[in-house]
Amino acid sequence: MLQRATSAGSAPAPTTGPFYGWIVVSAVFVTMAISSGVGFYNASVILSAATRELDASVGSVSGATGLFFAIGGLTGFVFSKRMESVDIRWFFLTGGIIGAVALLGLRWVTSVTGLYLFFAVFGIGFGLAGLVPSTTVVTRWFDRRRSVALSIASTGLSVGGIVVTPVADWIIDQRSLSGAAPYLAAIWLLGIVPIAVLLVRSYPADLNLEPDGARPVATAPAAVESAVDLASASAPAAVESPVDLASSTEPASAVDRPPPSDPAAPPGLDFGAARTTRFFLALCAAYAAIFLGQVGGIAQLFNMVLERTDAPTARTALATLAFASVVARLIGGAAVIRLPTREFSAGLAVLQAAALCLLAVASSSTSLILAAALFGCSIGNLLMLQPLLLAEAFGVANYGRIYSFNQLVGTLGVAGGPLLLGVLRDAVDYRLAFFAAAAASLVGFGCIVAAGPVARVQALWEEP
Repeated sequence: MLQRATSAGSAPAPTTGPFYGWIVVSAVFVTMAISSGVGFYNASVILSAATRELDASVGSVSGATGLFFAIGGLTGFVFSKRMESVDIRWFFLTGGIIGAVALLGLRWVTSVTGLYLFFAVFGIGFGLAGLVPSTTVVTRWFDRRRSVALSIASTGLSVGGIVVTPVADWIIDQRSLSGAAPYLAAIWLLGIVPIAVLLVRSYPADLNLEPDGARPVATAPAAVESAVDLASASAPAAVESPVDLASSTEPASAVDRPPPSDPAAPPGLDFGAARTTRFFLALCAAYAAIFLGQVGGIAQLFNMVLERTDAPTARTALATLAFASVVARLIGGAAVIRLPTREFSAGLAVLQAAALCLLAVASSSTSLILAAALFGCSIGNLLMLQPLLLAEAFGVANYGRIYSFNQLVGTLGVAGGPLLLGVLRDAVDYRLAFFAAAAASLVGFGCIVAAGPVARVQALWEEP
């Protein structure tokens, strides 16, 4: 059913019409909206409902949410190498089925132990159909316009928080966790499986295409082929940032080393060499710290605002965070074409710390919603910049493996953030919890600065 096509057996690509990569981006946009709306953002809603329905402390159920993110990250890393050789639609299909089964299992969650079991299984489905396959396939389809494509696709994460999470929250509020289970399972299954299976393709070469819609190298004019040969014999073109030419729609020129037609041999650094670089290690530490503050704040935001105000304000704050994330990500995706990616990321880590400090001290409905909007501006861009930084520094040769390992290390923060903030809330209050999240974001800023220039890593691509 999901047989991998090859460029040799495909019909020639059409020379007119929209580039199929944008259809892939649209499909990933939808699957990300569902996975974040029912999973990522909805985790805080499920946490709040479980606290009420199971009569459990915030700290005890926060650990279950952390387990969800940890298993999701581990699953993405374990299967990332297989994504290089297996049709990537199999991962969306499997994740869609496993996630739907887990959500249906909410009907029988009557204890904290059952909640942990639910999140463990749901985490597997989230990892197989979430960020790792989504960003991997978009990265393969785009080179010069990668920042724009990733910003559009990952905007689905925030749209899920705006559109899907409020629906899920309303269903849970009306029917309780057990009554909402079949509806949540149906949204997950129908929103991921048919979209991914019908529209996603693993590589541009599967449709006899090149990244960004360039013509296959074999059919390019002889003059362009000669120029490419000349470029590859000179200084490494990899040092050129792939986002510098994001706005170009012309065929690859002599300075734009075109991606090879063979998807098995794309440009970049292999995983073994990449993981020993200071840039990779520092970025792993940076995103572990950033995600600790970010995901911890997201997971506890609904419950924190609910404690200080009321349910409508809590819903508005969560939706505002997601909406601000959408707007900021689209602006950031265009801005990063002109701005240095690493420095832009460092600045956003400081912005996230400032937003978390404001959430720590805010008490009125207006101040909480405004602080949530500022928090959303940092969330939207930091999440988009993570895969962009890795692709820019290490290329796409082993991108899935490199990104998934970075995501796995970041999972330490993803899993620990909700738990740490929940424990601090139970021990003291949410003020201390959100200040701790802000401190973690500043640690992330320091690690990004310590990583060093991206060009230093790009220079290693051509070394023997």
